[in-house]
Amino acid sequence: MNETTKKNLMFISSEDFYLLSYSIIIILDSLGCVKNRYFKDYRKLPFIIEIIKNRRYILTIENGTKTKLHINDKDFLFQSYANGLARRSETLKILFSLEKKGYITLEQGKIDSFVNAKLLKENLPSNFLDKVIFNYEYENCNRLKTSIKKMSMLNLETFLDKIYRDNGVKTWEI
Repeated sequence: MNETTKKNLMFISSEDFYLLSYSIIIILDSLGCVKNRYFKDYRKLPFIIEIIKNRRYILTIENGTKTKLHINDKDFLFQSYANGLARRSETLKILFSLEKKGYITLEQGKIDSFVNAKLLKENLPSNFLDKVIFNYEYENCNRLKTSIKKMSMLNLETFLDKIYRDNGVKTWEI
C-alpha cells in the first residue's frame, strides 16, 4: 500500500460530519447569511460543499463562463453533482443538529416549502471561524460567489443551471 492510499484511508471526508458542519458554517459566513439574511433553500448546500472542497471545481466553473468545457471537465464537474445529490439527507440532519446547538436558525420558506438557514455567529465559540485554518475553504467560497452572483438567494433550479447545465453537464430533475 502506497503512502497516498494510507493517507486516504486515515481520513474519509465524506463520512466526517464535523467537516460537513464546518463547511456549512463557512458557507453561511462567506455568503453573509447572518442577522436578517437567510440562505435560501438548503438543498444547494451539498453541491456548494462539494465544489468548495476542491479548487479544480472552482477553476472548471470559472473557465466554463469563458469557454466551452472539455468532456473531461464536464465529467469531473458531474462528480460534484452526483456527490451533492448523495449528501442531501445528511446535510439536512446536520442543519437540524446545528440549529439544536444554537449555531444556526432555520425557517420554512415563505414562497416555497424548503428550509432556509442563517448563521448565529454570536453563539459560536470564539475563534471558531478561524480564517487561517479554513483559508482554503473561504477562498474557494469567495471565488465561487464571484462566479455565481446572489448564490444564497437563487432557487435550486437556477443554481443548478448556472453551475452544471450552463456548463454542458447533464443533470436530472430533483
